[in-house]
Amino acid sequence: MLELVELSQGQLAINIYEPENHRGDAILIHGFTGSKEDFDYIAPLLAARGYRIFAADHRGIHQSPHSADKNSYSMEGYARDAIEIARHFGLSSPHLFGHSYGGAVAQRAVVAAPDLFSTLTLFCSGPHSRENLGLSEVILERQPGKTMQESWDEFAGVLYLNHPRKDLMKQRWLANDPHSIISQARDLATFTSVIPEVAATGRSAHVIYGERDDAWPLAMQDQMAKELSAPVTVIASAGHCPNEDQPEATAKVIADFWDRF
Repeated sequence: MLELVELSQGQLAINIYEPENHRGDAILIHGFTGSKEDFDYIAPLLAARGYRIFAADHRGIHQSPHSADKNSYSMEGYARDAIEIARHFGLSSPHLFGHSYGGAVAQRAVVAAPDLFSTLTLFCSGPHSRENLGLSEVILERQPGKTMQESWDEFAGVLYLNHPRKDLMKQRWLANDPHSIISQARDLATFTSVIPEVAATGRSAHVIYGERDDAWPLAMQDQMAKELSAPVTVIASAGHCPNEDQPEATAKVIADFWDRF
């Protein structure tokens, strides 16, 4: 079910997946150039395990309206949104899950409101900026001054040429506020670690990544887990998006962890 929710920084588009038998709640935060639809495959599986799932588009992304306040386009701004989603819906100790860039956002949400969340799952994410910037470097070099249509025509469309959901990829790319995309790319190039602060909250954490994840080095993710005293789960036959590569296996390890709390 899609809802457009009014929060302090403006409206957010949120997909809500209701379970038949409610066990708990979870907020899922998507990554760079993604959207709430990144969780289309795993969210119904998590709901089948008893979890009510809230998956929102970041502010200025896809179906979430563009913001007049461009300062809200930041890891800290998106973290405030995650906190306000929990409070808006009156959630009691929801689980917090962040994919890639969304994991860095989730870290900041936990630091800002440690008593609000039950657990933190960092999914194919990292503690700080990395050397290989990939698409974010392309965005920083080629997106400024262009509309999303221009960047789709010039370089983004090729990235999704063989994607099984190419039409969705194009739809959300064209709907994005370029300021939001550029801000996220800049964050990825510069963000610093808050892992010690996350560890100090005492929230139970779980680090998950695909065995072929090519975003943050696997050793870096392992070290992050060690600093958080968190278990590590590796999804076989998956890359940076196990939620799409291996949705059944991914949903199982996520829900198995949540079931412990």
